[in-house]
Amino acid sequence: MVSGTLLIQLMSSSIWFDVRFAQVLEAPVRLIAARTAPLVTQGVCAGDRAAVPAHYQMRCVDTLPASERDDRQGRRRVELLLNQALAYEMGQPQDVRLIQVRMTDELGQPIVWRSLFGLRTAQAHVTFAVPLQGGRWLVVEGQELQGWSGESAWVLISDYLLRVYALRIVAVLVVCLFAVRLCLRPLRRLSDAALGLGQNLEQPPLQMEGPEEVRQAAQAFNAMQQRLIALVNDKATFLAAVSHDLRTPLTRMRLRLERLEPGEHRERLRQNITQMDAMIGQVLDYSRAGEQRNLQRADLDRLVARVCADLASAQEPLPVSGMAGCVEVDALMIQRCVQNLLVNALRYARDVSVRLEREASGVLIHVEDRGPGIAQALLPTIAQSFARGEGSRNLATGGYGLGLSIVTRIVDGHGGRLELANRAEGGLRATIVLPTTVCCSG
Repeated sequence: MVSGTLLIQLMSSSIWFDVRFAQVLEAPVRLIAARTAPLVTQGVCAGDRAAVPAHYQMRCVDTLPASERDDRQGRRRVELLLNQALAYEMGQPQDVRLIQVRMTDELGQPIVWRSLFGLRTAQAHVTFAVPLQGGRWLVVEGQELQGWSGESAWVLISDYLLRVYALRIVAVLVVCLFAVRLCLRPLRRLSDAALGLGQNLEQPPLQMEGPEEVRQAAQAFNAMQQRLIALVNDKATFLAAVSHDLRTPLTRMRLRLERLEPGEHRERLRQNITQMDAMIGQVLDYSRAGEQRNLQRADLDRLVARVCADLASAQEPLPVSGMAGCVEVDALMIQRCVQNLLVNALRYARDVSVRLEREASGVLIHVEDRGPGIAQALLPTIAQSFARGEGSRNLATGGYGLGLSIVTRIVDGHGGRLELANRAEGGLRATIVLPTTVCCSG
């Protein structure tokens, strides 16, 4: 915009140059007319030199001198102006013939654009003839300085550049800033809606405002949102139907097991059924972790203390230290996160403890243990679905690989993150980081 403005300004300056050059001779011509009008009225010739002003020459000739051939429009304007000025000064029209008009500097060299800024002292040279009685002609040669300010040329140029270029550029930048912000406001709403879509799929649709392209983007975004809602609902319906259809035969199998005689085969079948039911429950929990949450203000200190009390034992008392206060979360989902981390820690390690911490940017829930930790190469992928740190197929020690992925989905949905790191003194530290949106005391 600034480059375009400068280009346009240069083009408009060329128009100003033409206008200024057409008017640059106005003051000298009017001054020449005012000084020579009394002499023309008196018909002063060469003999009366005392009455002739300095830098002027006047002579009487019998024939009209040849005019300098000049087809420029400026010459025609000077001739008209000279006729008007003399008619005004003498009170009657005059038949004035312009013979020559030119502008030079103090060295006598022709100048054009320099005279417009006063870098050189410009002098106007005008030669014209007026008819006298008896058929003779009075030829007047006058020289006057160009009408211009007496200030320094650089002061005038600086003032021109400041007022015409600098102020205009500042004005253009301000207008562009306002216009761009006004035009980008719908895009900002689109960006905010895209960021909030992961947290609230049921958020209100975007309004159709702004330029046509922005309205089309908003319409596409709203359509995408509706498709996502339909997909999520279809997925939830499908998983609920599958879980029901799978658990129905499992229930029948349990009933039939009760009719069998006690023995090794009966116990193995019961374990298999229990494992299948637990796996279905884990898959449903993973699916529900990505659904919409019921956000409310919850006291994390009490929530964590309650979970630790439920899972504590004589061997693992699960001590809790520090304070986190209140945040706006889905209490049931955060409880599931803490529970999953504690269950994993109790399964693989010992000396499990929980530490709460509050910072300016959020609250932190640290679950620390003393155990084997996780191999450094597995840390970036351990929280992915069905990823397990224990490589055996024993579900009692290896789990299903969904516990940490459930925690990650829940925490991500709250705008937080899950951090896993091996402790220097041995063991693993799992940290849930939640943003503080609503705080309360205690």
